[in-house]
Amino acid sequence: MVRRALVLAAGLGSRMGGDVPKPLISIGGEPSLLRLIRQFHEAGISDIAVVVGYRGDEIVSFTESRLGRGAVSWFFNEQWNLPNGLSVLAAKSFIDQPVLMTMSDHLFLGDVFSPLLNTDISADSSYLLVDRDLDSIFDMDDATKVLTDDAGRILDIGKNISSYNAIDTGAFVVTPALTEELSRIDRPSISDGVKALASRGRMFTVDIINGTWQDMDTPEALAHARQLLAKWSSSS
Repeated sequence: MVRRALVLAAGLGSRMGGDVPKPLISIGGEPSLLRLIRQFHEAGISDIAVVVGYRGDEIVSFTESRLGRGAVSWFFNEQWNLPNGLSVLAAKSFIDQPVLMTMSDHLFLGDVFSPLLNTDISADSSYLLVDRDLDSIFDMDDATKVLTDDAGRILDIGKNISSYNAIDTGAFVVTPALTEELSRIDRPSISDGVKALASRGRMFTVDIINGTWQDMDTPEALAHARQLLAKWSSSS
């Protein structure tokens, strides 16, 4: 059973520009980081941690001013300018059980986390929420593609792979199995850890069902996310 959630919010966000740290950019009238924390609470998860790096003190101060000190646990990735697997390793002590993990620059709409939270979790595997509706992807060139077999095991992952049948949504249930693999790699990305687990047949996918998602790592993607949210809100 998943009782914890982790948000990775350490990166620079260089493609966004502007003066606001990327995890604090407003989406639907609230900062994306606070929106995720609220969604975790709504999903029944109250043990929440955030990994910060670039402008971390500012993010911590803002969040605690809104939610109160102690509302979340904080981990600091001093190497935030290196691949994002190091942010996962910064929170290794928190990932001593299954953890719902997301990126701070992703919008999730609807009951998207339930398929992950209701997955029968194996301690030696990790799980990635994927979108198989390829025609709905906003910017396929920038998307992280995933190739799976019929059982949902990941065979390959990356932005530039030529054969794929799903897209990485940026939401996972991770276990110590992933941090073990990341620890063996010099300057690892999350995709490196996923590939390592996949090579052992221990990285699985879960399909998104009731809802949608959008990353927000460029101004164009952020604008599309805001359009999605407005459309979703007007139809619900």
